[in-house]
Amino acid sequence: MKSTYLRFRSESVLLVLLSLLLLWSNVAMAAVAGYVQFAAGDVRIVDLAGKERAAQKGQPINEGETVLTAGGASAQLRMVDGGILALRPDTQLKVDLYTFSGAADGSENALLSLVRGGLRAITGLIGKTNKEKLKLQTPTAVIGIRGTDHEPVVLLASPPGTPAPNPPGTYDKVNVGATSLTTQVGTTVINANQIGYAASLTQQPVILPKLPDFYRATPTPVARQDKQGQQGSTQQGGQQGSQQGSQQSSSSSQSTQSTSSSSTSSSTSTTSTATATATGDVSTVTAVLPAAPSNLTAVDSSGNVLSLANQSVTTASGLTQALSSSTVSTLGGGAVYNEVLLVYPYTTGGPSFPQTPTLGGPGLNLSRDASGNLTGFTYSGSSKNVGGLNIGSGAGNVQVTATQSGSTMTDFGSDAATGLAWGRWQGGQVSGSAQYYGTDASGNSGYGANNSSGAFVIGGTQNESVTLGSASLHWITGLAPTPSYLSQVLTGTANYTLLGGTHPTDLSGNVGTLGGATLNVNFGLQTATADVNFSIGGNSWTMQSGTMQLNGDGQFNAYTNCASKCFSSVSVTKNGVNVSSSPTPTGFVLGTMNGYLTGTGLNGAALEYAVQDFGVPPPAGTNAYNLIQGVAALSGPTQNVNTPFRAVGTEDGWNDLGNLLGAGGTPPPQYHGNINGGQQAPADVVDSSAGLTAFLGQAAGYTAANSSVTVPSPQSPQLAAVKIGTAVNADVGSTSIGGITVSWGRWAGGTIDVYTPDGSTLLGTIDNSNRSVHWVDTSVLTSDFNAMPASGTATYTVAGNTSPTDFRGNVGTLTSATLNADFANLKVNAGINVSFNASTNTSSWALTANNIPLTGADFKTGTSQNGINGVATTVTCSGASCSGQTVGSLEGHFISGAQGAVMLYSMAGGTLSASSFTPAIGVTGLVVMKH
Repeated sequence: MKSTYLRFRSESVLLVLLSLLLLWSNVAMAAVAGYVQFAAGDVRIVDLAGKERAAQKGQPINEGETVLTAGGASAQLRMVDGGILALRPDTQLKVDLYTFSGAADGSENALLSLVRGGLRAITGLIGKTNKEKLKLQTPTAVIGIRGTDHEPVVLLASPPGTPAPNPPGTYDKVNVGATSLTTQVGTTVINANQIGYAASLTQQPVILPKLPDFYRATPTPVARQDKQGQQGSTQQGGQQGSQQGSQQSSSSSQSTQSTSSSSTSSSTSTTSTATATATGDVSTVTAVLPAAPSNLTAVDSSGNVLSLANQSVTTASGLTQALSSSTVSTLGGGAVYNEVLLVYPYTTGGPSFPQTPTLGGPGLNLSRDASGNLTGFTYSGSSKNVGGLNIGSGAGNVQVTATQSGSTMTDFGSDAATGLAWGRWQGGQVSGSAQYYGTDASGNSGYGANNSSGAFVIGGTQNESVTLGSASLHWITGLAPTPSYLSQVLTGTANYTLLGGTHPTDLSGNVGTLGGATLNVNFGLQTATADVNFSIGGNSWTMQSGTMQLNGDGQFNAYTNCASKCFSSVSVTKNGVNVSSSPTPTGFVLGTMNGYLTGTGLNGAALEYAVQDFGVPPPAGTNAYNLIQGVAALSGPTQNVNTPFRAVGTEDGWNDLGNLLGAGGTPPPQYHGNINGGQQAPADVVDSSAGLTAFLGQAAGYTAANSSVTVPSPQSPQLAAVKIGTAVNADVGSTSIGGITVSWGRWAGGTIDVYTPDGSTLLGTIDNSNRSVHWVDTSVLTSDFNAMPASGTATYTVAGNTSPTDFRGNVGTLTSATLNADFANLKVNAGINVSFNASTNTSSWALTANNIPLTGADFKTGTSQNGINGVATTVTCSGASCSGQTVGSLEGHFISGAQGAVMLYSMAGGTLSASSFTPAIGVTGLVVMKH
């Protein structure tokens, strides 16, 4: 059972899939991306190993290298596709990827990273035809190039105590054509003679009404024919590169001249003219400049006022938010959070088939070498981002570390458009350690692990070490799904095709060939199918999944023996013969497929596959019969990141208590099933004049409608259409928060119906007698819903609520609710007080939580997190009906730029052991807060 509040999880995610395999060597040399056309002042080039060299005229710039200009220095680069980059002083630009075969045939790709400073860019052939092939990423945005001539600038935050002349962030001035600024919140298109601004990854980019004063006349880059450069054909880069530059000079000069003219003539609204001359082979150009701006402001469609002078945003409700240049790692295209999926086929000891633990969230940090190979990771955070890792039943928080030593890095590959990269560790040793937050036999809580007797010991560590021998560990990384909920709200279909992947390998040292892989996604039904084919050791294999369910983050999986483990089976064929069936293998073959959708607009996918052939004896020193594994990277169409959706959250008292019941444990008699909501297409949410009546969510533990229905366990809810059935709506209300209508209520009594996702077939019912399911939903939204302040504080008051209920049929009173947020320190304090005065429930409850970490727009805590990283969460109960030890959970989500929030809570009293909780009494409800 898992948390079920609005499920607007902002976690996004860099993705890593790992599986243990063997050796293949494919070392690719860095390709030449362009040449230095001139360098004035201190200009340096830094290679992948960190070695610097002075930039000289005619010198090549390779993929992966960084160009640095000092204060007062400048440089001009000519790229292999004819593009021109004129770098300003104090600029740091990295050429992540620049692939060009000589023609815009679809194979071209370019990804640049502007870390600081600015430049003027005139696009070449990359991006002319296939505009999605050229991107420039910065610490606060990704710039999509849709035109010919633009000037991006990245300003970093000033040191503490130093006044900032201009707000930090990413600016982009478009002279000809258009560009786009994309953050986690959304995309803004910048047209000619406009200036875009992105303050941070968590804020919507805006159009500025005036030109910032740091923009001065930037000389138009000139691609002049350079005789001396042509004569130097014996320099690195070769004669072919020099000839190519010579052949493109004429057309580039013509394009440059027309660009300069267009830029000048189109800026008729400016007030002054200046002539600027740059040192080196750059023509003198005349540019029209605006008058110095005084107070730059902008207003978006929601009435939020951006003030560059005050470096703040003031919402329509009066909440002032300071601007901030939130810095993020440029690894993987600037994603904020990571995810890891591990597949461990132990070579000595352990199970005979690989485990597949998953990790993810803000506490995950990936380590890489200079070439981009993954070398290890650490994770610390909630176990809601951990799946399949055997670190204690029902653990609330975990700490995990994985490293390698003595491995050979091989099979490295990458794709700039999707941000995917892959490779494998061949040989060596993989070591891991883990702890989880638990309670020992004396009632003390802390991080630790179980000892050899199975008793939890604070400070203990669960250690594992795997000697790979002839095997390998395969990995794949990618951008987090952005926005994180996008896969839930789309309604169409998408097909993904193979980009590349590691060579499949087995434990005996054989290296095979990946023939192909595809993924087909039906967002409307929240399903996917995948297939992969490969050959190894003289055998040909194909794998075809059944219909796999997408979870909230776009994850999917399938197994051959799927009866009680998963939603989908997978069929395996060896040399043209089907050697498996669903749900029980007909041959001695098992198979598994796991994967995620990735990237901005879900334009990528990562797939892990494994086959185990029990007809082949295990290699010496192992117990894994002919285990074959690999990973594949796929690309698909970019979806609309601003797809409209509605959000539904539910609280029935069991979604949080479920984590305390113990994994696989038998629920108490009070449990009748549980449901939860999430973001979804507007058509999936059904309202009537009396309130919410149906939505698309997840359900588990219900009573089956007939013997053919397999009911999901409380720990593994599955996608379903949930309908009000014979329950009735109560406590219905609504309010407007920042232009968003938030409604609430509760389904009281009766039975709740659970249908197939398309709503056509009844799967079962949930006995809702003497209890309620509390719900909250929103009007139609876009990604603007998740915009958050970068700093400042706010205090909230109650705007509406449902009456708290128990599972004895009683309705109580919300006595008070408090919420205070510190956005600069990403902390939240909250409190809930409720009371009951009935013959079967006389009690008063108080939940107090301080220093709750804020992740994106979400916050969550519970008594199991009390004392972790400064979080203080307590639940008390007073009155005749209180019983045993008290536990509780609070979940929330900020709404409309933190102008409001929703909090869902549950509290209970009962018997708590180290592995389970048996409630005697429980209360639940929800509160809507407004600033």
